[in-house]
Amino acid sequence: MYMKIYVIRHGQTKLNVQGMINGSIDDELTAEGIEQAKAAAVSLPTSIKHMYVSSLGRARQTAQYLNAERQLPITFHDELQEVDFGILNGTPYVGELVRRHKMMDYDWHPSGENVEDVKNRVLAIIQQIRSESKDEEALIVAHGGIVRMLYFLETNGGILDEISNASIHSFDLDKILG
Repeated sequence: MYMKIYVIRHGQTKLNVQGMINGSIDDELTAEGIEQAKAAAVSLPTSIKHMYVSSLGRARQTAQYLNAERQLPITFHDELQEVDFGILNGTPYVGELVRRHKMMDYDWHPSGENVEDVKNRVLAIIQQIRSESKDEEALIVAHGGIVRMLYFLETNGGILDEISNASIHSFDLDKILG
């Protein structure tokens, strides 16, 4: 049975404005990021019954604004955290780093993650969502790297270029889980 899941990237953060890698850094939303989250809330389908949220502060904060009116059940999950860039967290997001991240061709070991690490944890949480949701639509509040991974999995290797803050995406869980 077809099951759609919605995914939203967190609102703008201080490090986003500075052009730095957030990665696993627990950054907060800017005033603009808060407004982005509030604006996105009105665009979310009313069919969503549960929110699965990254445990990082910027996603938790975005979820708070998205859920202000709805009061949906929310659970927080480390599996939905942004890609851990290791020692590159907090450094400028430029050049080869950007290209490798976008092309799903990264290995930030020994201090961070590689594509397979992220793929495995994303698939684990998607399987959990699939089993818990009973075919009801859900929302994931996460990060650009998670949106990128879900697209890669759904399209069997497709690449996304830019993923705007507070942008909403939808995916077919059955295509992702194969």
